[in-house]
Amino acid sequence: MKHLILASGTHLTAEEQHILKCANWMGVPTKIFSIDPESTLTRQLPVECEAHRSCVVISADTLALRHKASPHHLEEFLREHCAQLLVFRCGHPTRHNSVLSWLTRGAVRGVSTPAHGPDVRQVFDLPAGRRDLTRQLAGLSFSTGRSSVVPTFDTAANAAAEALMLVNQKPVFIRMLVASCDIFLLAGSVVPDIDEPLSPENGIESYYDQLIPFLVFVRHAFPKTSWHAPASTGRLIIDDPLLTETYGFLDYRTLLDSMHREKYGTSIAFIPWNYRRTSSRTAASLFGRRPDLSICIHGCDHTNKEFERADDGLLDWMAGLALERMERHQARTGLPFERVMVFPQGRFSSDAMLALRGANYLAAVNSTCFPTYAGSGPLRIKDFLRPAITQFHGFPIFQRRYPRRLVDSAFAIFLGTPALLVEHHQYFRDGCENLEEFVVGLRNLEPTLTWPTLSSQFMHSCIMRFVSHDSVDVQFFTRRFRLENKDADRQRFRLAKNEPDPSVIRAVLVDGISVPFSFRNDSLEVELEVDPGQSRDIEIFDHPRPCRGTRRMGLTYNISVFARRSLSEFRDNTLAMYPGLLRAATGIAKGLKFTADRNGRP
Repeated sequence: MKHLILASGTHLTAEEQHILKCANWMGVPTKIFSIDPESTLTRQLPVECEAHRSCVVISADTLALRHKASPHHLEEFLREHCAQLLVFRCGHPTRHNSVLSWLTRGAVRGVSTPAHGPDVRQVFDLPAGRRDLTRQLAGLSFSTGRSSVVPTFDTAANAAAEALMLVNQKPVFIRMLVASCDIFLLAGSVVPDIDEPLSPENGIESYYDQLIPFLVFVRHAFPKTSWHAPASTGRLIIDDPLLTETYGFLDYRTLLDSMHREKYGTSIAFIPWNYRRTSSRTAASLFGRRPDLSICIHGCDHTNKEFERADDGLLDWMAGLALERMERHQARTGLPFERVMVFPQGRFSSDAMLALRGANYLAAVNSTCFPTYAGSGPLRIKDFLRPAITQFHGFPIFQRRYPRRLVDSAFAIFLGTPALLVEHHQYFRDGCENLEEFVVGLRNLEPTLTWPTLSSQFMHSCIMRFVSHDSVDVQFFTRRFRLENKDADRQRFRLAKNEPDPSVIRAVLVDGISVPFSFRNDSLEVELEVDPGQSRDIEIFDHPRPCRGTRRMGLTYNISVFARRSLSEFRDNTLAMYPGLLRAATGIAKGLKFTADRNGRP
C-alpha cells in the first residue's frame, strides 16, 4: 500500500507530529524518513519509498538543510523516488528562497511577508480553475477571523506555478510539475493538532486555512486509499411549523413548487405536542406520497431546555413520549415520520443522546454538536473531520448549517458530510428566491448532489478507503446501515462503528441474520463479502435498558406548555407580520428568559 513518507530531521517537530496524526486520521498510512546529513538519501529510504515513487512531505527547513549539504543527492532523490512532494512551512526568506527557486526551476523566487500590520483581515480564496484538486471548495472564499500575518510566495512572471489558495490575492498554496514530480508548496503554518479541543465560539471554521491545503493534498495523492464518501447528499430542515397550508411566512405550496423546480428535498422538524392538530385532508394534499417532503421530530413539548436536563428518567420519558405522539400522528394522518431528533433551541445534554439511543432513534441533527453538559471529553478538531459526531454514547449527531456561507456546506461535502441546511419560517418572508440561489450554488459546487430523506442519508452515510483491489474499510455511524457494493467485483468489507461501551451491544444482524462481531479501539467491527451490485442491511441491537417508569408533569406544566405554544404561534403567524411589534415582544421574552437558543433565535 502507498504510504505518506515524512522526511524529517533527527527529531520530529510539533508540526511534523501534527501532519502524521492528521494523515493517519484521514486513513493514510505513514512512514518517517529521518535524514542523516552524513549519508546519501537513497541509503536511508524506507522500503515503501525504495519500491516505487512515493508521496513525500518535508518542511522547508529540512529541505534547505539537505540541499545545502548535498544538492546532487537531493535532486536524484526527487527525480527517482517522489511522485508527489509537499513542502510545508515555507516562510523564511533568508533560509528558504534559494532552495525554493532551485526546486521550482526559478518559477518561485521565494517567500515574503506582507508589509501591512497584523490588524488587516485575512481573506482566503480558492481559485475556480483548480476544481480537479480543490473539488467542491473551488471558487469560494472565507475568512477565519484571525488577523495574523501570513507569508506568501513570489512567483516569476508567466510561471507554471498554479495557485490553489490565496490570501488577500497573494498565493499561499501552490502546485507545479517539475519533471515527473508533482510539487506542492505551502507557506506559513500547516496542519493544527487535530486533538485540539473546540468550542461553540471556536469551531472548525477557525481552522479552514490550516486544514484545507493538507486535506486537498491528501485527497489528491491518495484518492481511493484515504477516507472518502461514496456520495454527496443534502437536505433542508425547517423548524417548528404546523402542517397547514401556511405557517407564518412559509407557504407550503410555494415551497413545493420551488422544490420541484430546483430539485431539492425538505424535512419539517415537527413538534410532537402538535400531533392532534394536522387535518387528514391537508396531510394528504401537501405531503401525500412525496419523498422529497418528510417529517422528523423536533423535541417533545418544545419547552425551553427540555433535552438539556441531567435527569435520565425524565429524558427517557420525553424521548419515548415524542415517539408515541408521532406514532399517533401517523395513525391519524397516514404520514410516516423519521426517527431523527432535532433539539429545541439546539440545546441538549450528552445524557439526552443516551435517551435517544435507548428509544431507538436513528440519529440527531443539530445546529451545534456541543452539548450543554458533556459528561465526557471535549469535542476536538478530528471529530469534525467525520460525517457525524459519535462521541456521546456512540449515538450519531449530524451538524446542520444556516444557508449563509457556501464555503461551510462545501467543506462538509468535501469531507463526505451531508450538507444539511436549517431555516425557520421567517426566512421565507420574500419567498424561496434566496434558498433557490443557495441550492443552485451547491449544485454548481457538486453536480452529483442528491436530496434524499434524512433517514436514507444517514443509513447510507459512511466513509471508505480501499485497502486492496478487493478489500475495503468502511466507517458507518448509525445502528441501522445499508452497505452497497457499487464495484464490478466481489469485495470484502471490514465495517467499523464507534461504540465506546461494548457491554451495551447484544447482537449484530446482517439481512436479519446474526453474525459474529468484535471490538477494537472503541469500535465495533464486522466483516462481510458482498457481490457486485448487492446491498446488505446491518443492524446493531443493544441489551434492553431498565425501565425508568413514567412521569406526570402536572397541570401547571401542561398549562405552561399550552401557553408557550400558543404564544409562539401568535408570534409566528401575527407578530412576524409587524417587525416593530415582533422586536418589542422578542425583547420582553428574552428579558424574562422565556425562550432563545444559543444564537438568540426564537
